[in-house]
Amino acid sequence: MTTKLELLKQKQSALLARIKQEEAKQKTKERKEETRMKILLGAMILEEMKASTTTNEEIRKRLNIYLTKKRDRGLFKL
Repeated sequence: MTTKLELLKQKQSALLARIKQEEAKQKTKERKEETRMKILLGAMILEEMKASTTTNEEIRKRLNIYLTKKRDRGLFKL
């Protein structure tokens, strides 16, 4: 026979599991949104770099400082 306290603890455990599940969903959603923002921003900047040599030069100067990994620098031929 389960006591009232045991039933409450079971409910608490179930509720905590649901909370963790919802938090994980929220984090996943936020990561997806951030990734989409980065893609859209990157696409806009690449278009501006193609359209303007001044913008291209300025972005490349900033990338030269910002990027430190050889692999990343290679993408921009730095």
